[in-house]
Amino acid sequence: MKKLVLLFAPLTFLLSACVAPMSGTTTGTTTTTNSTAQQLGITAIKIAANAKCNTELNKLPAWQTATRLMTAQQKQSVQTNICGCVSEKAPTSVTAVDLAAAAIDPAARTIIVNNAVNRTINACINEALQ
Repeated sequence: MKKLVLLFAPLTFLLSACVAPMSGTTTGTTTTTNSTAQQLGITAIKIAANAKCNTELNKLPAWQTATRLMTAQQKQSVQTNICGCVSEKAPTSVTAVDLAAAAIDPAARTIIVNNAVNRTINACINEALQ
């Protein structure tokens, strides 16, 4: 699974580089422009956060205790929900500068992802287990 993520992440970046940046969109009086670097950064953060979440979740003693009575399918379903939540929330917990750095620098991406996952995983676990 991790090898697939490592294989698809660079491929996603290469294919995304061919896409023209989105032009500004106007919402009321606010104009929002997403640069290609930010889009790549968001994609990178989401992919890496999902992989990191799966790894970190399995290390948590509370997760191991909470899933002890679950079937493998139930555990996988809850884990998918939690890590999906983390990968969606992770980009919102980093700055635009961090997103641009994540698109370009793998070392920065690792640090940014670790921080983003640590900030969002507990909230997502609480949402999924309620």
